[in-house]
Amino acid sequence: MSPAALQALADAAEALARLAREAASDPDNKHQNDALVPLAEAARIAATSVRVVRDAIRNRQLVAYGRMRDRAVRRTDLDTWIASREVKPSHGLDDADIERRIARLARTRPRPAPIPDRSGVANQSGIAAATVSRLTRRAGQ
Repeated sequence: MSPAALQALADAAEALARLAREAASDPDNKHQNDALVPLAEAARIAATSVRVVRDAIRNRQLVAYGRMRDRAVRRTDLDTWIASREVKPSHGLDDADIERRIARLARTRPRPAPIPDRSGVANQSGIAAATVSRLTRRAGQ
């Protein structure tokens, strides 16, 4: 191995050791929660699109850091924003939309029962077969 490759390997090992020491000395992961998350990663974490995250920044629901291409949000702010978007389910008939639909169903009239013909069989429209034949004969005159 070349001396440059060995030096790069030693630098990487030193960086890993430093990160391990920081993680061990910070049990509540305070620094990790304050880390900046790029918008694409923030959208993935929030299970939404990048456009929705950008709209939240534009509407001042999220604070962004950096320029347009390098924008990022703090992980704690992102977690707070995700929690604020929680939709609570509605239970029972307290929902206004369900009540409106039930009232509309109550107002609708039931369809008339089909009228059986002489053979006792009803057709689809509810008109007896004798009436249908009488109407078709008049139309043919």
